[in-house]
Amino acid sequence: MSQSHDANNMPALGLKIRGTTGYSIGLLVQQGNFLLYLPVALLCVANALQGTIDPNNSMLDGCADYWIFTVAAICFLTTQLRDLSNVNLLSYVSLACVVAVIILAMQIVSSTQNEDKKDASLFGNPDMNSSDDEDKTKAWTNFMLGLSMCAWSYVPSFLTAELCNSRVMENPKDFPKAIYLSAALNVVVFLSIGVYVVSQWGWKVEDPLMFGVDGNMFLWPSDDVRSQVLNFFWLVACLISYALDSIPLGRQFQRYFNPNFDIDDFGVFACLKYMLYTSPTIILGVLMAVFIPSLFCMLAVATALTVPFANMIFPAWLYKCEARNATDLEKRDGAQALLEDGDDNIRLSLKFTRRLPLEWAIPVVSFCGWLVFLVCTAGAVGKLAIADLRGPLVVGCGSWEILNK
Repeated sequence: MSQSHDANNMPALGLKIRGTTGYSIGLLVQQGNFLLYLPVALLCVANALQGTIDPNNSMLDGCADYWIFTVAAICFLTTQLRDLSNVNLLSYVSLACVVAVIILAMQIVSSTQNEDKKDASLFGNPDMNSSDDEDKTKAWTNFMLGLSMCAWSYVPSFLTAELCNSRVMENPKDFPKAIYLSAALNVVVFLSIGVYVVSQWGWKVEDPLMFGVDGNMFLWPSDDVRSQVLNFFWLVACLISYALDSIPLGRQFQRYFNPNFDIDDFGVFACLKYMLYTSPTIILGVLMAVFIPSLFCMLAVATALTVPFANMIFPAWLYKCEARNATDLEKRDGAQALLEDGDDNIRLSLKFTRRLPLEWAIPVVSFCGWLVFLVCTAGAVGKLAIADLRGPLVVGCGSWEILNK
């Protein structure tokens, strides 16, 4: 659908189909998610660098903010790649790093015993059946947060319009195959690695894994050389993840400041101008990373307010609007009819849903989106309300500590 309207990002697709209303909603749910994830991405990069160089927190007063300042310039440089087509090679590097992280993590987990291990349940977690109301509420919130993680874990769904065009893919007609492959990998890795870790450590595993388990963060041997090597690979993967998040956001700022900028001009003056146009990304990212008391609480709220809409509800709405203008033939054949006019910009649509008629696919996807919204909202509210899940609220550190409770 994005290519049938010659739109290479979600806001532009919304503009083509529903005018300024579609543009505003697309901008809010997609770019809003990218913006709110930036500080979390910065923190992940900072934690990975610290875990690689200083696992015992002896440098920079053990202050996470100083590590964020350290990695900010490197992260900003990745934004200067400008276009996702320039990240193609890095995607293979990221995949290799993820594989390395998995291998090392499994080796560490298999050699570490959790004496207080609590076996998982086939559905949910054991504490959901607790007689203590407080424990039960916390357990159900954890369950909702786990489902929320599944909702945002499939990153390509945020970038469908950006990825399925000839700048990024040599043959955009193969995009459905990429969807099948990436989705299968996502599910297989989540299930296989998750089941193995939980079978070894019990169900109360923290996120990320390097935080150990609930009640024993030292279960993970942070000063082990294997852990430091793992953190190095995680660092590289997190940097590429930051690039994937900040590049579309930086492009949006560039379009706002200078819509006629030549994205393919890498002259010195052009590079300096692009750095200026995209500087709000790193400035806002650092400010949020330093001054928001709990980034993971913010992430839970951002997930509820953006992920279901960007991934399911908004696309379903656009397809519904598109279907209203379809001919009888297009309605019978679903999105396949939109693959006509085979120009260089292949008119990609819902070809990969051809087995499910469009009139069924739209309400099903929309219903799933609203269901995910309710689940994510319940998880976010619980995380904010329950102190054990909310964690410490910290702003600043050392001599300039502003808040710590």
